[in-house]
Amino acid sequence: MADSTGYKFMEEIRISSFSELHDALESLKSKQNTIFRGQKDATWPILTSVGRLQPYRDVTPEYMEKRLFQLFRESAVPHIVHEPKSDWEWLALGQHHGLPTRLLDWSYNPMVATFFAVENESDTDSAIYTFWGGRMMTIEKDPHPLEVNAVVRYRPAHVTNRITAQSGLFTVHNDPGTPFEHKSLLKIVIATDCRLDIKKTLYKYGVSRKSLFPGLDGLAADLHWLEAKKH
Repeated sequence: MADSTGYKFMEEIRISSFSELHDALESLKSKQNTIFRGQKDATWPILTSVGRLQPYRDVTPEYMEKRLFQLFRESAVPHIVHEPKSDWEWLALGQHHGLPTRLLDWSYNPMVATFFAVENESDTDSAIYTFWGGRMMTIEKDPHPLEVNAVVRYRPAHVTNRITAQSGLFTVHNDPGTPFEHKSLLKIVIATDCRLDIKKTLYKYGVSRKSLFPGLDGLAADLHWLEAKKH
C-alpha cells in the first residue's frame, strides 16, 4: 500500500502510554542488532538531510552533497582540533555540525530514540523507527562513503562525546534523495496526547538533554524545561 506520493507504508504499532511502548519494544527481542530512530512527526518520511534540500535546475541531491562536502573539507581545517583521518570521519563531522549529508542518525538505545521523538512540542503523532537490517561498513568494501552501493551502518571511532552519550551510529544511504524503505523496518507511532507523559517518564529514568548532550547546553536546556513545565 502506498500514499499519493508513492511512499509505501511499513508495519506499524500504535502506542498511547509508556507501558505500551515497553510492550512494543519487548516484541522485538528476537530481532538481531536492532537500532532506533525518533522523529517528531509520524507523517515525515525517513529521509536524509541532503535529500530534503530543495533542488534547482537539474541538480541532484548527490551532486549537491559532493559539492558541499568538498567545500566543508576545504574550509573546516582552521576550526577543528583533530583533523579527520578519512572521508568517513569527515562526513560524520559534517553531519554533526549540520552539513546536509547522506547520513541518518540512529541509536542502539530505544529510549534515546523515544526522547528525540517526543522532546519538542507537537500537535501530531510522533514515531520511533526500528531497523534490524544493513551491514556494518568496512574500509575494504566501502572506501568512500559517497560511493556506497547499499544502505550500510557506520559508527565513527570518535567525532564527539555526544555520539557515545546517545549510543549513536549512522546509516549511510546509497540513494539519499529517496525516502528510506526496507523490509526490516518497523514504525512505532506515539499518540499525540501521551507525548508529554512519556517525556516525563524518560526524565525520571535519566534520559534528557542533560544526559544526551553532555555539557552546559544540555544542562541549561533541562533546567529551562523543568521550570517551564511548572507553569
